[in-house]
Amino acid sequence: EAATSLAEEAGINARFLATDVYSLPKKLEEQFDIVYTSYGALCWLPDVPRWAAMACHFVKPGGIFYMVEFHPFPCVFDGSSGVSGLSIRYPYFTPEEPIREEEDGSYAEPEARLANRVTYSWSHGLGEIVSALIAAGLRVEFLHEFPFTVERFYELLEEVAPREFRLKEHDGSMPFLYSLRARKD
Repeated sequence: EAATSLAEEAGINARFLATDVYSLPKKLEEQFDIVYTSYGALCWLPDVPRWAAMACHFVKPGGIFYMVEFHPFPCVFDGSSGVSGLSIRYPYFTPEEPIREEEDGSYAEPEARLANRVTYSWSHGLGEIVSALIAAGLRVEFLHEFPFTVERFYELLEEVAPREFRLKEHDGSMPFLYSLRARKD
């Protein structure tokens, strides 16, 4: 409702659907020139090949799939408050069971007190993601990696520009984001 209201206020012709990505074909029949996946989406999905198939399904022939996402490599490190070094806490490759965490706050409101404190997420390596997109029928045109991020995951990062966080030491030594463009032939 809020998205529809904002679109009307801005004079944008838009339609919004509430569904999970795996059920999308039951609610949407169109295909699009561009399909986009944004920051922080894949960690909530248990099945990357199925997600890739959904993305490919909705790209028109000749259209593109584009994504920008947090790089899976730095996601292995412990971002807990008070951790002063890079300490491995999470798997890089997809585990059999989801990662279970219980905590207050979120990226949107770190100080929030939550009624539902348990979250489940999955790690997916870059090879798994790229291979799933190729297997789904997309032709990867580029994959770029970046030494900065748009969120401060670790105390080892500093904001050097609005929404640009880099390592305080050893800047440029580790990827934090990646972007990928693929085409459907």
